[in-house]
Amino acid sequence: MANLYKHNKAISQWSTSGAYLHFLLGSHKLVTGLEREFTAVNMKQMALLDTGAELSVAGSFIYQAFFYENVLFDSPLDKRIISTLLGKFEGHLYRVEVGLTADWGEPLMIEGTFLFCEEWQGPTILGFHGFLERIRFAIDPDYEQIGCIDFS
Repeated sequence: MANLYKHNKAISQWSTSGAYLHFLLGSHKLVTGLEREFTAVNMKQMALLDTGAELSVAGSFIYQAFFYENVLFDSPLDKRIISTLLGKFEGHLYRVEVGLTADWGEPLMIEGTFLFCEEWQGPTILGFHGFLERIRFAIDPDYEQIGCIDFS
């Protein structure tokens, strides 16, 4: 379990789980890829961990799975337009349960806010507001020469 430090003294053990980071190339480069599962549609997929992204965005496969299963039946929380390197996209915000897959320890279940946008063709993004701000995490870029994320 990882320690939390203050003024070079361990003040608590905080990490209960962790996962390897995945560096994937494909149609989209995932420099810090993390496997996660949308529990409502029982689908695991790599997502881009992006601490600089304001919002989390559901990728096109996730979007299709949610609407095929008719899971997003409640009213959306809000309507948003995001501006990205791929252009501007309009979608709706929904609160969904997401699990971070753990390579050690227990998976972490989070209720997060995601933008669902039919036109978005990028990867699933794990952004700050509504998702990453809800967990304590640390990235170790050198762990076993692969890199990992500790979370609780």
